[in-house]
Amino acid sequence: MDHALRELLAQWFNSDGGDFQGANEVHQARKTQTKLISFTLRFSEFSELLLNSQRYGTTNGTEAQYVSLKQQLISGYRELRPFLLAYLRFDLEDERIGLRTLGIGTDAFEASWVADSLKSFVESDDVFLRDRVARANEAINDYTEHLHCLLETRV
Repeated sequence: MDHALRELLAQWFNSDGGDFQGANEVHQARKTQTKLISFTLRFSEFSELLLNSQRYGTTNGTEAQYVSLKQQLISGYRELRPFLLAYLRFDLEDERIGLRTLGIGTDAFEASWVADSLKSFVESDDVFLRDRVARANEAINDYTEHLHCLLETRV
């Protein structure tokens, strides 16, 4: 194949002007979708742990579960954060929690795991947790829908 023709085809298939999306972009979107699913499952488990501990107190093993899930969420959030923030409704109380605890503002996700331990979270008497979790879940759902539509229309 002629070098100029090959270059022209490469430009077409990798441009935003064509109807086709490069295989690499589709692969990247699928990888992101897989990471988002994993993050969503962990965040759901983490939120349930917080809500149950807030209501019923801590039990044997919940502290270790908190620490483990927190580390997994922080790790997964690093890569997903720019995308999730695009869909997240901000609340001043989320930022205040980070300012009080860490000295920097936090978003709804970060504010959910800002406490050093489950015990300190329960003692903080966080009355905004349910709203924070709802906003975070809305962002997850909206971004999930975006990825689904992207993959559906581009493949």
